[in-house]
Amino acid sequence: MSAENDARYSAYAARDERFDGVFFVGVTSTGIYCRPICPARTPRRANCRFFDHAAAAERERFRPCLRCRPELAPGSAPVDDRRWLATTIADHIGAQAATAHWTLEDAARHFGRSSRQLRRIVEHELGVTPIQLLQTRRLLLAKQLLTDTHLTVGTVAHASGYRSLRRFNDAFVTHYGMPPTRLRCVAGTHKPSPRDSLQLQLGYREPLAWDQLLEFLRARAIRGVEAVDHAGYSRTVRLGDVTGWVRVTRPTARGTLRVELAMSLAPVIPQVLTRLRNL
Repeated sequence: MSAENDARYSAYAARDERFDGVFFVGVTSTGIYCRPICPARTPRRANCRFFDHAAAAERERFRPCLRCRPELAPGSAPVDDRRWLATTIADHIGAQAATAHWTLEDAARHFGRSSRQLRRIVEHELGVTPIQLLQTRRLLLAKQLLTDTHLTVGTVAHASGYRSLRRFNDAFVTHYGMPPTRLRCVAGTHKPSPRDSLQLQLGYREPLAWDQLLEFLRARAIRGVEAVDHAGYSRTVRLGDVTGWVRVTRPTARGTLRVELAMSLAPVIPQVLTRLRNL
């Protein structure tokens, strides 16, 4: 493990984009965890701890970095079946982050396994329980909405799967050591989305053949549902009883895509982002 972590530190010190989302770095001197591409000054090796998943870092009481924003990290790309299943389960849990009444038994039925099996797989491969994973996904989603959108704190709490504003505030203070309103003040310089839509960022790991991807989607676009032009991809969306539209473009900044979606899709943001990432 020491040799593996030494290799991770080398990748972190080099800001190697190939490892973005593959692991996270917790810095004991600051209590913050980062992506390997974080532009902040590289800490000493002795002050670094390495985690396979953001939830594992948060379980150890590290807070997400406000510069590199771990919630934007692209997903990892495991190759073995057990690891792939754990990641698939994690994606499913992330997509259900806004569902206040979600249970592990719901996920077990979805995958045709027992809740005990799912818990064991996630704990073995990711080092956290499914509930801890869900909590992290909810908080990181809330952090992104607070940073990137004009939604009220109450709306953010509901969109992130919290049944009450009080529970949301308590979870935010417990995990991040500050109320959500303070994060909104820190992000005050961010240009808000138009009032009739939401704009979020979706991280990816370089390289991305964006123009070729658009050509591929253009040739297969479903008439009346999808539209692809030189700048981006658009489509209508229906998830349950919720309908709306979404558009994805590539800004000049590397490593992120811009996602604009109808305000009506606010209740299903996790599902939309998960499906766009898979696309």
